[in-house]
Amino acid sequence: MLLVKQQHAALKGVGVDLISCLRIKQFLARHGDYVRARFLNASERRSFKRLSLQNFAELFTAKEAFFKACGEAWMGLEGFQGMRMKRRSGDFFEMEWRPARHSKVIYRGEGHFFRSGDLVGAQAMIWK
Repeated sequence: MLLVKQQHAALKGVGVDLISCLRIKQFLARHGDYVRARFLNASERRSFKRLSLQNFAELFTAKEAFFKACGEAWMGLEGFQGMRMKRRSGDFFEMEWRPARHSKVIYRGEGHFFRSGDLVGAQAMIWK
């Protein structure tokens, strides 16, 4: 299901990401402290231990999908710290991103989560 922002808004980008919860579990077992320090923003770091595996997978895929929709060059894991996700009702979310080199939010978008068995995914769209 695609979200429609406004009748007259132009679509800037679309991103999709999909990951296995088992793969996330293995990744966190090996690199959990690194992920917490480099991938998560301050608010997310505070709630990291309370996040379920599925919630972390959703956060991870939302950030990945949003980054792909932005169409920016790779900025390292630190760039993900500038992303803020706000859950909406159901499986929908809003997202914004302020890269380290900018003082203002330069991207805003929305998306939704989808699941199938062990897989968790997110689709994100950026509007001009």
